[in-house]
Order: sequence, then C-alpha cells, then structure tokens
Amino acid sequence: MAETASLELSLSRVLYRTRGRDWDYAFLLQPEPLIVEGWYALHRRIFAQVEPGPVPLLLRGALAVGVGQPFFATAFTDPVRRDDQDRPIAHYVAWLGRDAEAAPGLSFGPSFVAALAPALDAVFDLSPEALRREGDTRPLDTLVRARFQAHLAAPVVRVTCAAGGAMRWLGTIAP
Repeated sequence: MAETASLELSLSRVLYRTRGRDWDYAFLLQPEPLIVEGWYALHRRIFAQVEPGPVPLLLRGALAVGVGQPFFATAFTDPVRRDDQDRPIAHYVAWLGRDAEAAPGLSFGPSFVAALAPALDAVFDLSPEALRREGDTRPLDTLVRARFQAHLAAPVVRVTCAAGGAMRWLGTIAP
C-alpha cells in the first residue's frame, strides 16, 4: 500500500506563486517578509534551476535568515489550467517553519492547490483590466493577491499527501 499522510498547513506560513490565464506570475500567499528584499529574492533561490513538470518536484532546505528557517517546497504544472497561449501553468509552493521541517517527504502540492481551488478559480480567468478599479494604482500582483485571499475559506488547510516525485536537498540558502 502506498504511503500517505494528512497535513495541516497554516496559510500564513506558505509562499505560493502561480499565474492566471491572462495575468503573469504573482504571489497569492506570502508570509511576513524575512528580509528587506522581500519574497521574490528568496523564491528565486529556492526554485533556481527547477523546471516544473506534471510530476511534483520536492525540495527541502533552510533559509539562512535569523536562526534559520526550514522549508519544504514543491513545484509542478497544473494538469488542467492553462494560460491564454495554451501553456500549462506552474505552481510554486514553499511551506516554512518547523511543521514543514517535520512533515514526511510526501507530495503535498497538488492536494494543497486543490484545497485552494475555489479561491484560485475566483481569480484565474480575470483579465488585468478587470482587476483594476478606477483610480486604483496598486500593483497588479497586489490586486490579484487581495482578491484571491478574499475567497479563502479558512486560514488553515488540511491536505492529503502521497508518495510523489524526487526529493532534492538544497541545504542552507543564503539571502
């Protein structure tokens, strides 16, 4: 029988980046900033040399911030959602903290995205023009994130994990 586990992820500890049909990659979830440069710099370091595919790739390591910030991350392409040029979109998920460090090395990404499907469905097909309200000058990624988060049902999601793709140990990543 295949190994499975049930995990509970606090959304305040998850960095989640994906794209919509017509809007480019944006952070839909992001914890409080760990460094001045923000999450994009750390996201690039975690997912450097990662080419998402249909089988989720699993990544473990730690961010060299403060006393260290362990993470468990995954990247994969969506089996259904495609952008306006008919390319599969990718999901990048990094779960931070001791709970992530203690989680079994099982694939959690597809189940995590499925748990967030109602919120993702609420923003996926929106055009950049539909996201902007008259007079709103906030960046597009901020607008997408706010609309996405307004559709989240709870601050915690429970996911079922199963054996999945290959695991890479990234070691400690400096900011």
